Amino acid sequence: MYNDIFVSAQEQFDKLAAPARKFNNVTLDHMAKLVDYQISMFRSYSEVAIEQMRAMQTVSDSQSLQAYVNAQGEAAKSLSEKVAKDTTELVELQRGYAEEVQKLGEESVATVSNLDVTKKGTASRKSA
Repeated sequence: MYNDIFVSAQEQFDKLAAPARKFNNVTLDHMAKLVDYQISMFRSYSEVAIEQMRAMQTVSDSQSLQAYVNAQGEAAKSLSEKVAKDTTELVELQRGYAEEVQKLGEESVATVSNLDVTKKGTASRKSA
């Protein structure tokens, strides 16, 4: 008799804990993607900065200064396009995570509702 109670309690606990485990897995996966993305962005922006510093080192006279200044417009345009693209990618990454978490929340509510219904059904059978 007690064994059945413990088995039932363990099954209910497992059902309740499963959504939390899924949430933890989704969150860890998302954090790994986010860290990889940030490292990639850091590398990319660092390369842009280093390229600009190297270009600045080539300035030796008024003509090379003029060429450098003219190239800055294109560099600024390229950088702003990159920032816009990176922002869009980051928003999509966050949106995907939010959708997964929302789905897990809905599954969790369904699981708790099913446990509650099962519990009530078991209690009414015992009282009858």
